Amino acid sequence: MADVWELPIIAPSSKERLGYPTQKPEALLERIIKASSNEGDVILDACCGCGTTVAVSQKLNRQWIGIDITYQSISLILKRLKNESEDGKVLDNVEISGVPRDFESAIALANKSDDKTRKEFEKWMVLRYSDNQVIINEKKGGDGGIDGIAYITHNHEREIKKVIFSVKSNVKLSPAVLRELNGAVERENAAIGILLTLYPMPNLVKDSNQYGLYFNEFNRRDYQKIQVVCVDDIFNGAFMVLPNV
Repeated sequence: MADVWELPIIAPSSKERLGYPTQKPEALLERIIKASSNEGDVILDACCGCGTTVAVSQKLNRQWIGIDITYQSISLILKRLKNESEDGKVLDNVEISGVPRDFESAIALANKSDDKTRKEFEKWMVLRYSDNQVIINEKKGGDGGIDGIAYITHNHEREIKKVIFSVKSNVKLSPAVLRELNGAVERENAAIGILLTLYPMPNLVKDSNQYGLYFNEFNRRDYQKIQVVCVDDIFNGAFMVLPNV
């Protein structure tokens, strides 16, 4: 073998490209993994980013461990594995550590003193509720109350509408947060606003009804325009129900 590996780069238009500037081609990881392990061996990537090592290890029948500092990377890897599997059941055998598993651990993550870690709570809640179908708003200040955005098909002309997500970890919230979210929906010409809260907010769930419904012309169904979902709802199985995300 030559001491230089000539492998194609990932083309900008390739489905393999996921937006990470340091993303490596799967062909490179496949060659490394095949050369240094056997089927059934464990492959470790301690800074796994968008999950190329993980995805290739899965394809090559290796066990694997992937680690990253942000839940956004983990969610991207979960989505990547699900999209690339034939039956979508690959995630049934994946164990996820370091993320909230109950209300107490969600509180612990949300109340971290470090701002960056608290932002991870927002990412986790948005991505967990949406099954990793939402784009995270990375702006640290002046985000207009928008922590994430999903895009849905509005009609048969394929007009696209936004769905805005806002996360709040306060123990108490006033109806003003609903007015602010509705204002963001109107400002962005969005279809729906979803407020995700750490604590149950039955008062806001009730008040959200006053903002009416959004009618999706594509599937001819109504959706509540302003929705309120808490962490307990998510742990009890609640997930994003939107048309054609």
